[in-house]
Amino acid sequence: MAEFHKVADVNEIPEGGMKAFEVDDVPVVICNVDGKYFAVADECTHDSGPIHSGRICDNEIICPRHHARFSVENGAVIAPPAVVPLDTYKVKVENGHIYVRIE
Repeated sequence: MAEFHKVADVNEIPEGGMKAFEVDDVPVVICNVDGKYFAVADECTHDSGPIHSGRICDNEIICPRHHARFSVENGAVIAPPAVVPLDTYKVKVENGHIYVRIE
């Protein structure tokens, strides 16, 4: 059974920001949207480039290369050129620490 891994403290990722991590050899980006934390794969499904250097706008993460847009909540494609959603991962916050579970 997969377990949660501590990746950061909440003060490391400001509201509207994101930060890349590797969890169980999986590249992950943690997004802070309105004080809620979401984890998605740090690999654009359009061209496999990292998305952590992109930006967050509302509840969407925008890939820096070709501007594909994805929901941070469920990984759904909001705008092409991507057509496949991002993988998402469970996040929990306890005592000011952010934990992610890769399944």
